[in-house]
Amino acid sequence: MSVSDDRVADFVDASTPGLGKADLIFVFGSTLPEAVSPAVEAFRSGLAPLIVLTGGPNRRRPAHVESEVHAHLLQAQGIEPERLLVERRSRTSVENVLLARPLIEERLRSIRTVIAVVKWWQRRQVHVLAAGLPTVERIYAATWNPAGRADGRDYDRSSWTSSSDRPRIQREAEYLSKLLTSEELPGLSRTEAGWVRVRPGV
Repeated sequence: MSVSDDRVADFVDASTPGLGKADLIFVFGSTLPEAVSPAVEAFRSGLAPLIVLTGGPNRRRPAHVESEVHAHLLQAQGIEPERLLVERRSRTSVENVLLARPLIEERLRSIRTVIAVVKWWQRRQVHVLAAGLPTVERIYAATWNPAGRADGRDYDRSSWTSSSDRPRIQREAEYLSKLLTSEELPGLSRTEAGWVRVRPGV
């Protein structure tokens, strides 16, 4: 991996060291069942009392409502329905947060800390979550590795440069850079205790 590849990986990587206690676990929409694995682990570790599942009808398979599929998977693993909030209409990362927010605020008075379940290379979603939930001060990232669309191989930090999906990560880096430069997303600082919101003038 070249220096430039390292910089791309560092830039898009959502990871932070470890997880901590949070008000809820937020799962961004995905067609893949493994997206819920980090949520199960965090929930069973007692890190948060509530799991928010997002994602509406899949573009390729409209009958497949992403959040509902994930809810069934979690319930099959013994997680009680009352521990789940299910948002069923969103089609983008921004909508995942926008449409889940009213459901969250009906259940919780104060939301300061969140565990975000994201692909390792989608740091953008951490910023989107901070933008959509403005009271949140700290976000822990529970990351996972998706399988490549063309070759089916996972692309983690050590293998993404040889993956057929390499262009996706490069495009993600360019898009994130554009959003942060234009200040469309809030600033966050990666710390030993999660992503922390950067307040203007501080």
